[in-house]
Formats: sequence, structure tokens, C-alpha cells
Amino acid sequence: MKFYNAMKYCAAVVLCAALFIVPSRAQQQQELTPEQREKKMYEAIDAEVERLTKLLSLDEGQQFYVTMTLTDCLQARDDELKSLSTSGVQNTDLYQWVIDKWMDKIDSDYESYFTPEQWKKYLRSGAEKARKARERRREKAEREGIVTDN
Repeated sequence: MKFYNAMKYCAAVVLCAALFIVPSRAQQQQELTPEQREKKMYEAIDAEVERLTKLLSLDEGQQFYVTMTLTDCLQARDDELKSLSTSGVQNTDLYQWVIDKWMDKIDSDYESYFTPEQWKKYLRSGAEKARKARERRREKAEREGIVTDN
């Protein structure tokens, strides 16, 4: 009986912690100024370009295209997510659909300027698994009537 009560107590502590930590993290993200959010985005882009350069041996032209693709798509994604948020949309599946739409655009652009060998290596690095997960979510969203087309 003591074990059961101890487990109940631990579960309650974990639940309370999750209820307070998650909102505070979300609040911290919202408290960033637009300049801070932009700086974080560019730092993430730089890190991804560096990762892909090491992984795929990208040349300077490809590095430029990756940078431009990420900059354009991430800014457009953020604008679309902000628009959803300000219009009061609360359906998390719709937010995920927007994110997936822009990730598909990034992959499509990458495929157009990676060599076939680089593309295969990129897919093997985890991108193929992510693409399949996005496809499953897209099919589910279409079945549930959340979205009707890409």
C-alpha cells in the first residue's frame, strides 16, 4: 500500500511540474522580441547549413541555395503560423499541417540542387523518415477534413 501511495505522489508531482514548466517555456518563447526571434532563426539556419555541408560536402553554390531556401521557407512558415495564431485558430493539427507544408517545400528545393548521391545521403540521414511521418499526418488531416489539398 505504501508503494502505491508513493507512486501516486510521484505521478502527481510529475503532472504538476509538467503543467507549470510547459506554459512557462511557451511564455518564454512569446517574450522574445522580433529581433531575438530573427536572430535565433538565422543561428538555426547557419547551424543547419554547417551540418549539411559536413554531411553532404556541399559546394559554395549549394550552401547559398540551402541558406536562401531555409530563410525563405522559415520566414514564410513563421508568417503563416503567426497569421493562424492572431486569427484565433486553436486546432493544433492545422499548425502542424502548415509546418509540414513548408518542410515539404524545403525538401523539394533541396532535391532540385543536390546531386543524386547527396540526395540519397540526405534522405538516409533522417529526412526520409520525416517525410513519411509528414505524409501520414497529411493523409490523416485530409481524412478528417482539416485540409483538402496541399
